[in-house]
Amino acid sequence: MLLVGLAIMALPMAAAALGLDLEAKGGVGFALGSTDNKDVTGVARVAGQGGIAADLYLVTLGPVDIGLSTGAEYAYLTTHSTWKGYSLFPSPIPPGTASDQTTDTRYSYLIIPVSIVARYPLSSSVTLIGRLGAFYGYFLSGQIDVSWDPEIPLFQIVDSKNNKATSDDVKSAEYGIHATAGADIGIMPNVSLSPSVQLDMGLTDTTPNNATNGSFNDTLWSLTLMVGIKYKAL
Repeated sequence: MLLVGLAIMALPMAAAALGLDLEAKGGVGFALGSTDNKDVTGVARVAGQGGIAADLYLVTLGPVDIGLSTGAEYAYLTTHSTWKGYSLFPSPIPPGTASDQTTDTRYSYLIIPVSIVARYPLSSSVTLIGRLGAFYGYFLSGQIDVSWDPEIPLFQIVDSKNNKATSDDVKSAEYGIHATAGADIGIMPNVSLSPSVQLDMGLTDTTPNNATNGSFNDTLWSLTLMVGIKYKAL
């Protein structure tokens, strides 16, 4: 619905546009996150993204064309973290029920980016492209693996693999910063190869606060190397 609304609003602008580029892209990279829980550490894991984008150029400032960009992408984000000295209780009951909790997650999101786009021609066949804006992410599905070291019988009720992520584990929506930097390399008339680096940095808490998760602010981000095929429609 958001894309349809943007397309309707863009119709009057398209009549006087400098150019309209349509792109199909995909790539892989790294996913990680941040938290204000001082007992949690993590390492980067694999991220994959793919989707479509539309860049509508509207004005020229010197050699640079500037416009608006939007699209729709599927994002697959994996994370790995360890919570040192985790306990299900404010204080360990019985004594010794604190343990190191290791969590591996695999989350899928629908990403809708909206940004300012700029292009600068280096030559007749190479153009630099940059985007800066925001994104809306909607949680689609996910799985969670949880384990403990040392193992504690009391915790085994949640010690399992391939748990389906629910609304108790992940909030349905997140927002953040969307940025890309890359180039269009002409390969035939009106068609170019478009490698880029893409950053989607979440700014909102993705984890509901409850007895299991605690009251912490957890965010997700991804950095991916994308390769696209772009068609100049205008």
